[in-house]
Amino acid sequence: GVSKPRNGQDSIFNGARDNAIGVTAMLSAAHYFSLNPPKRSLLFLAFTGEEKGLLGSAWYADHPLIPLEQTVFNFDCDGAGYNDKSLTTVIGLERTSAETDIASACKAFGLTATKDPVPEQNLYERSDNYNFARKGVPAIDFAPGIKAFDEELMKYYHQPADEVASLDFDYLMKYFKAFVYANHLLANNPKTPFWNAGDKFEPVGKALYKK
Repeated sequence: GVSKPRNGQDSIFNGARDNAIGVTAMLSAAHYFSLNPPKRSLLFLAFTGEEKGLLGSAWYADHPLIPLEQTVFNFDCDGAGYNDKSLTTVIGLERTSAETDIASACKAFGLTATKDPVPEQNLYERSDNYNFARKGVPAIDFAPGIKAFDEELMKYYHQPADEVASLDFDYLMKYFKAFVYANHLLANNPKTPFWNAGDKFEPVGKALYKK
């Protein structure tokens, strides 16, 4: 979006962190898998209207191209930026059996996969992964490393300062590689990921997949 110029900055909210990082991760994965087809089929989706109420993913979840009972996992990539470059923050990491593959992929590139640091903000249900989860599809949100919603993070979050020139590409290269590798491991794992026992979405998942 745009705003009135302030603090010597222009008026354009460039969105380098939120969410050009996610778009780049998805395009990187699409390029990799075009050259290295996995055992499972993949569908790449770029949703619109997330900031307006998850509108694009809600529409897709109600009108899927592939029946949701044939969709085994949703690997969302959206974030607010980063303030810990040793981490990836995986919202919902502990909720599904995909945790092992995701953690292994991050470790391979020197990163530690961590779960939501601010569960009180209910981030899991504020990004596009939620519209898959509410239908029963195991889903996570793979985000850059966040230790807290502090001043360092908010300096760029939804601000004109969120410029490409402010990004740390050494960190992001590791992040993108971890994202692609995590998808590679999941897409080639013969075991289908599912909700962990007792999770809020386990019952609707069992109903979807008739378990």
